Amino acid sequence: MRSEKRLTREQKKALTRERLIEAAARAFARGGFAATSLDEVAEEAGLTKGAVYSNFDSKEDLVRAVLEERLQTRLYGIPDTVPPQGTIEEDAARASEQMGAVFSQERDAFLLAIEFAVYAVRNADFRDDFTAHHREAIGDMTRVIEERLGTEFDMTVPAEELASLFNAVGNGVALERLMNPGSISDELFGHVLASLVETFTVLRDNE
Repeated sequence: MRSEKRLTREQKKALTRERLIEAAARAFARGGFAATSLDEVAEEAGLTKGAVYSNFDSKEDLVRAVLEERLQTRLYGIPDTVPPQGTIEEDAARASEQMGAVFSQERDAFLLAIEFAVYAVRNADFRDDFTAHHREAIGDMTRVIEERLGTEFDMTVPAEELASLFNAVGNGVALERLMNPGSISDELFGHVLASLVETFTVLRDNE
């Protein structure tokens, strides 16, 4: 009989971390960020609170891990799944469909992101840390914009400002859809994204 391969310490730790992230996502979806304790997350995962703290520095750190896995990784992966193939309008329409699917499938994670942002802005002790991480995320988005648009277009505003604008519009549309289902279609959102690109870029003359 072939013996099962034993997991390394690193593999076990990775599995425990993933188990905690999955449990936290369920617990936060039920009770929200503020009302959910790390004890509840540990119980949900069938682990000890010590296991939580051996993988995450704090509840805020755990929330970030949930949001990174459920939202950020999926959203930042959209440019790879929507390579430039047509006009700005056509590419924006495809990107809008992908973003709409993420926000629809990860409704609870988006609500957690909104609650977490409000908490961070109100919490003076945590605000600077949150802002630093948020700016890192905007920096990642900035690099995507520069890679996507920089070869064909000159931007009339800094790419970082355009990234912040895209982020604000995307969050606003997702929140409006939650408050008023059916109010903003993927098609309309695609038109908005294309309009933003066309408003703040100029086609480069490479001749």
